[in-house]
Amino acid sequence: MVTNLMINQLKLPADYFPQVYIVDDDEAVRSSIIELISSMGFQAIGFASAEDFISKTDRQICGCVLSDLRMLGCNGIELLKLMKSKGYEIPFIILSAYVDVTNTVAAMSEGALTVLEKPYPEQELWDCIITAILLNSEQRQGRSWLWEFQKKEKRLTQAESEVLKLLLKGCSNKSISHLLELSQRTIVMRRKSILQKFEVENLIDLTKLITKAQSIQKQLLPWPSMVDTDSFQQDS
Repeated sequence: MVTNLMINQLKLPADYFPQVYIVDDDEAVRSSIIELISSMGFQAIGFASAEDFISKTDRQICGCVLSDLRMLGCNGIELLKLMKSKGYEIPFIILSAYVDVTNTVAAMSEGALTVLEKPYPEQELWDCIITAILLNSEQRQGRSWLWEFQKKEKRLTQAESEVLKLLLKGCSNKSISHLLELSQRTIVMRRKSILQKFEVENLIDLTKLITKAQSIQKQLLPWPSMVDTDSFQQDS
């Protein structure tokens, strides 16, 4: 069983306050899960339907969502699709007494973290919740890093962006000068400006920075992303 001490040992960021959102139209089940999660140190909030959840939350929430699969109105998978369309970026766990291959594949294909079959051991539920919260914390930190990366990228002029793309392809200053029909001095100055705007000392460090951005971007999928690092993709 997870304890408050174990939760404290997760070493979550000081500014990260996760909540567990339970969406289930069975009041008894919903109350039971809320009581269990609250007893372990996390704040839990219940919703009687997917529509209720959507109307009372926004895409900025953090933590994880536990949703029943079969509910009146919008079901669990439909809720997941709706959340994705609205830009929610929070791990989603489906709980159901009717788990089969079809709905499991459908849920995972839409981006659900996992599907738990009712009744489930409390420890299994907790393992999933902890995994989801750690993932959410990591993704939020990654997205914050990407936002800072994007700010730096937006400082580049169009001319500097053209030079950067050629540099990432391995082109030398001389070859870039020839391709863009500019003097080598101009290319050197633009290269220097690019490094300054990204706050790095050399092209190797900048390449590492861009590679990190691309890696974080992939980890954030399939949720929608606000940063498109594909524009920096190097030719293979």
